[in-house]
Amino acid sequence: MRKLLKFFGIIALLIALGIPAAAKKLDLLKFDKGETPNDTNACETSLAEEHPAKKGGVSLKVSISGDDWWIGECPPKRGLLDGFDIIKFGIFNPSKEPRGLNFVIKPKSPISYEDRFDSSIVVRPGQNDLEIEITGACTNGGKPLSLKDRIAIWSLSGGFKKGENFFFQTFKAETADEGDKEAAVKDSGKKSK
Repeated sequence: MRKLLKFFGIIALLIALGIPAAAKKLDLLKFDKGETPNDTNACETSLAEEHPAKKGGVSLKVSISGDDWWIGECPPKRGLLDGFDIIKFGIFNPSKEPRGLNFVIKPKSPISYEDRFDSSIVVRPGQNDLEIEITGACTNGGKPLSLKDRIAIWSLSGGFKKGENFFFQTFKAETADEGDKEAAVKDSGKKSK
């Protein structure tokens, strides 16, 4: 019994000392498993062999067919984001010009503009590996974004025009390990000087 108590004491001490846990990852869409977004408007999506994340893999090709386009999940296949710090995705922009995208999380539906989270993203020509921080994020109305329950919708829309294509390689939620968090703080300090 004493050995068991000693073991649990050591575990508690390690946790208290802040031994970092391994980063968690969650594929929000699994392109290699044939998944595509379940909610689209004014665009077509298909799995393509062009610009995959890894050799022999597939990407999600998005072909814009009209104005006011979007892709997303309503409801998301994997919509519980509690405990994750960032949304990460790889995207290839074949255009020679940068394009803007708007990423939206709606915690519940229906919801007002003030109660949702919007993040603008610049997609440069060529390959982009982008991150959106969701830990500590606020809604458009300035309230903390709650991710404790399943979200109702996530979506992307914006700057690509009718007749244009772009390619997603990955779309996932992740936790940042302590080293990444410290580096992000240092980087943000450098930018503000």
